[in-house]
Amino acid sequence: MLKDLTAVFAPQNRRLIKLSTVARDEQELLLEKFTGTESLSELFSFELSMISRDAGIELKSQIGQPAQLAIELATGEARYINGYISAFSLQGSDGGLARYSATLSPWLWMLSRRIDSRIFQEQTIEAVIRTVFEAYGALPDFEFQLSQPLKTHSYITQYRESDLTFVMRLLEHEGLFFYFDHDKEKHTLIILDHSRDLLPLPQQPKIRYHTASVTETADSITEWSSHRRLQSGRMSIQTYDYKQPRNQLPVGMPSLNEQGNVESYEVYDFLDHYSHGTFADGEHLVRQRLEAIEVQGKTFTGHSNCRAMYPGHTFELTQHFDHDRGSAEDRRFLLLSVKHEGCNNYLSDEDAGYTNEFECIRHKIPYRHPITVPRPLIHGPHTAIVVGPQGEEVFTDELARIQIRFHWQRGDSLPQGTTWLRVAMPSAGSGFGHQFLPRIGQEVLVTFVAGDIDRPLVTSVVYNNHNLPPRFSKASGLPGNRTLSGIRTQEHKGSGFNELLFDDTPGSLRARMGTTHQATALNLGKLTDPRTDGTAQPRGNGAELRTDAAIALRAAQGMLLTTYARTDAKGS
Repeated sequence: MLKDLTAVFAPQNRRLIKLSTVARDEQELLLEKFTGTESLSELFSFELSMISRDAGIELKSQIGQPAQLAIELATGEARYINGYISAFSLQGSDGGLARYSATLSPWLWMLSRRIDSRIFQEQTIEAVIRTVFEAYGALPDFEFQLSQPLKTHSYITQYRESDLTFVMRLLEHEGLFFYFDHDKEKHTLIILDHSRDLLPLPQQPKIRYHTASVTETADSITEWSSHRRLQSGRMSIQTYDYKQPRNQLPVGMPSLNEQGNVESYEVYDFLDHYSHGTFADGEHLVRQRLEAIEVQGKTFTGHSNCRAMYPGHTFELTQHFDHDRGSAEDRRFLLLSVKHEGCNNYLSDEDAGYTNEFECIRHKIPYRHPITVPRPLIHGPHTAIVVGPQGEEVFTDELARIQIRFHWQRGDSLPQGTTWLRVAMPSAGSGFGHQFLPRIGQEVLVTFVAGDIDRPLVTSVVYNNHNLPPRFSKASGLPGNRTLSGIRTQEHKGSGFNELLFDDTPGSLRARMGTTHQATALNLGKLTDPRTDGTAQPRGNGAELRTDAAIALRAAQGMLLTTYARTDAKGS
């Protein structure tokens, strides 16, 4: 039977769970029940069921607005959960009562609404994340709690990813994890690189275990289960860096988990993203990857009515029939996730209540979040424009690398948005090979090694309407001269050129090697004027070596000039 509506909408002061929103007054929206999940390195999400005497609340007035749950603890204190309303719905109304639902999300969820593509260079993950957060003004509230400096990355790309996906990916691949800390005013994102210094639950550092059949005045754990999962027993990695091509740095390490009399299965991964430059860096990376595996080897789950529980904190389990026999260290657990459920029961005669399910590990086991967000996989090549300093025409370094700017990069991103990229050549050896460097302003084709957005490689150059195909010998171009093939270079900061030309016109085969310097050329085969639109004026057959300057023939061991005899030849 429904309670009297006047009593239902009385002030919330004595209710188990209080809801605060931007509604016009405290009585406009009352929380009837809620469910929610909090986990390490995941966004929390709470589903709220509410009632109101106002069926006309404008839905968009609530979207993106702050809201707070205050759960009364057994001590009389409150545990606060702050967030922003990411969804708001009217579920229906009956007479003088309307039902609403809402989703409460952290400020970090807002980053899922923005998608971007950009490049960061020579920055740490912390610096990149801070840059991403800056776009959201005063909204982000966060802290980095790191035990050691992070390494600098030469090249990091966000490509068609939401800011949220990008940040989550960076954190996971760097071995960082996070949780949200709530107080009466706000919630703060805490980013860490280790779990050893995580603190006990501030409002209930010790939690007693007892069966549900026993009356208990303090919040306690009513169910407790232990779980073992067979995990891989060894991790090995190898990498390749073209700057250190002979130093692949294979690193392997066994797990510290004791799994009994079972086979030790190895995880081997080739990390072609220049993952580590030294053996010590490799060991650190392997240790992080192993910790993400080991954390799933032994876990504990349970049910409780402990309203003070939330991830990122520890508690000491007391009065448990099994764990009490262990050391104090073995009785301390780190909360990984908590699934909450609570109700005020405004519309029934039942008491308000709260319960949860949780998962935890022993605090002495290092926590590391597994890699679940992959780098963007590029399925095909991109094109880009070669760039460089103003006034330069060819910009390169000792490895014949060039700098480019992708078409999808926004704004004036030079030099921050460019980096040195290798250029594929037909051959490349120690002091020998091909060298044809794309010039500033040319359009190049860029592929990605193993489809990795952070490993671009220039593979070729393409023509466009600004950079048209060459006009050999400064004659006409395509499609008229489609039988011509060859190479034509361009004088650096000038108009001259060198060329190697092959003319495959039927019946008029010829080859030409020439330079505009002193009009010097060697012509072979069908001697013609430069071909225009497929036609050329013939000049003879054979070979011609000509120049506007001098010609010198030198031979250390002699020179023979000969010709065949010609019948009836005459001369003056």
